[in-house]
Amino acid sequence: MSMANASNDPDKMRQDIQQTRAELGDTVAALAAKTDVKTRLRGKASTASGGLRQRLTTAGQSAKTSATQMFGTVSQKTSQRAAATKQKTRQAATTPRNSAARATHTTGEAKSAAVTSARAVTTKVGTAVRANPVPILTAAGAAAALTLVAYRRRRTR
Repeated sequence: MSMANASNDPDKMRQDIQQTRAELGDTVAALAAKTDVKTRLRGKASTASGGLRQRLTTAGQSAKTSATQMFGTVSQKTSQRAAATKQKTRQAATTPRNSAARATHTTGEAKSAAVTSARAVTTKVGTAVRANPVPILTAAGAAAALTLVAYRRRRTR
């Protein structure tokens, strides 16, 4: 309040005093808030923890999406390799069967020919599996993963 604006009007003076008190109260409240370190630290901590929670949630969702995609890819590759292995096994089994059938008609030693061809098929399949065990292991892994998923789904119901 300056001297030029000062008047002898008591109502005007009361209003000026109330306004000055209000401004002073706001200033004191602002200073008190700045000096209240504990409250300021709590605010910063809650902001930081909220940001961390959000990042963790995002990372979890990202990991879940990646795992789902990876599982789909592995499952698809396993199915493809299992189908290829199954086809190779059928082809390997068909050749001795045909030769065994011919041997039955042409020779009197059908039993020994069938046993020999069965041994040949077993040897051929065993050699194929030993040479490339990845499809078998992949199929076993996929079966284990599917079993685990089914178990967890049943358990959550």
